[in-house]
Amino acid sequence: MKKITTLLVFIFLYSYASSFGKEKPSDNFAQQSVLLKMNLKKGLKYIFTTNTSQLIAQEVMGNKMDIKQHTDIDYIYEVIESNAQGMLIKTTYQNILIDTQTPQGNISYDSKKKDNADSPLKNIGNMVGKSFTMHASAEGEVTQIKGMQEIVNSIGGDATTKQLLKQQFSDSAFINMMNMALNIYPNKEMKIGESWQKISTAEMAGMMKMNTQNTYTLKSLEKDNAIIAVQSNIDLLPLPNKGVLGNIEFNLKGTQSGTIKSHLQSGMITSSVIHQEIKGNVSAQGIKIPMTITSDITLTGREM
Repeated sequence: MKKITTLLVFIFLYSYASSFGKEKPSDNFAQQSVLLKMNLKKGLKYIFTTNTSQLIAQEVMGNKMDIKQHTDIDYIYEVIESNAQGMLIKTTYQNILIDTQTPQGNISYDSKKKDNADSPLKNIGNMVGKSFTMHASAEGEVTQIKGMQEIVNSIGGDATTKQLLKQQFSDSAFINMMNMALNIYPNKEMKIGESWQKISTAEMAGMMKMNTQNTYTLKSLEKDNAIIAVQSNIDLLPLPNKGVLGNIEFNLKGTQSGTIKSHLQSGMITSSVIHQEIKGNVSAQGIKIPMTITSDITLTGREM
């Protein structure tokens, strides 16, 4: 069970999503079209905060073993270049908070505090102040990451933790993860009520991948912001190479819904509110574990 608990802590450490239902367009703006794209300006800095509150409800051999987890992560985005080919963004970890409550005990870490010496997650603090760069297109698609592996190598920890982190934050896995948050724009003009689709894939802990089919809808215009609603279907699929956690099998599917507010001129996500539900089971050592994962995820961003 220690392996499963460790897996869950890392699988959902950096969850992102977006979605919600469609509404009838306002008569005043129904025929108005706006260009939806990512257009951050060179030299500007933004601070983004992600908050995730999660309940993993599971039953092991008739015993309930719930896990509650809350994470807060602050990033600083500095736009190094911005042109027709896209944007080069320097991303720096500013603060990390993790609070996990399990039947085996509680695990917490807060980079803003100094009393983390006894935390099993204390090495996560080595990420704070470290930076990587990413290339993003006008659609928000992240095509290249540089410097992430150096950050992972700085974390340290035991062999299992190191391998989990290297699998979770390989360049390809991290690109996919960032695309789940940023690759939301159609890069064309849309009218209120019109929809577009995006498919995102993210590798989880080197053992499975999360496929998310997203339908975005321009819900309304609010001053200088576009209100974008999204509905998504989620499939968690196994990978051929199951990594250090051994022969654990997953049968999990879900949905997510929420609303994104995006600044029309820059494409900066100023707020995002998400609700996600995943249900199914995990099989380990011949034991099938029914599981429900409920997550509430918020993101806020502002220019510094």
